Amino acid sequence: MSYKELAIRYIIMIPGVFFLAFGIAFVAKAGLGASPISSIPYTLSMIFPRLTMGNYTIIVNLLLVAAQIIMLRNKTGEDMGRGSGRAITVGEVAGQFVISFVLGYMVDFSLWLIQWFSPTKYPLMILSGFIGSGIMALGITIQLKANVAMAPGDAFARALSVCIRRQFSRTKLICDWSMVLISAVLCLVFMHNLAGVREGTVICAMTTGNVIKLLRKIRLFAV
Repeated sequence: MSYKELAIRYIIMIPGVFFLAFGIAFVAKAGLGASPISSIPYTLSMIFPRLTMGNYTIIVNLLLVAAQIIMLRNKTGEDMGRGSGRAITVGEVAGQFVISFVLGYMVDFSLWLIQWFSPTKYPLMILSGFIGSGIMALGITIQLKANVAMAPGDAFARALSVCIRRQFSRTKLICDWSMVLISAVLCLVFMHNLAGVREGTVICAMTTGNVIKLLRKIRLFAV
């Protein structure tokens, strides 16, 4: 891959990260729990409020980067749908490391940007959950199109799809529900309720992967 092509791919990736962060913030502001990909950081920010949701996003993402390195240690580039070489390169690890911080800060920035948005009517809250889920799916699809360093949560799902040989969209659902389960346990243990895992969480878990699948059928987003 030439430097010019690599630069173009990273330029394509930038709006993908922004849309992902904005979608995460939009779902959280809907008031019906957080999206699965951010349910753990969101829950931790309520349990231990000394750090922001963005701060916890950075911590969780860095752990997911480490998990990918372990999962893909015996895989090759061919397993990832590209040429020979390592399944996860030093460049990708470095890219995800940077994205972990950028995504975390952009989540906090997005929350600040839409601090005025606080729907109170239940139908609007539900609709906001669907809209936020769609925005997240768009961000993830753009990252898949760029095919360079993805956001760690999505890259982890892609790595898992390679290891268990399942479609990314299906593996994404598995990862989402796993994060929801972990968040639910944290909520019950520390807060004795499910404040961080509500209807909005379920909406995202059930729709994001399917929206990604639909978007990738569009020629613009086809890989």
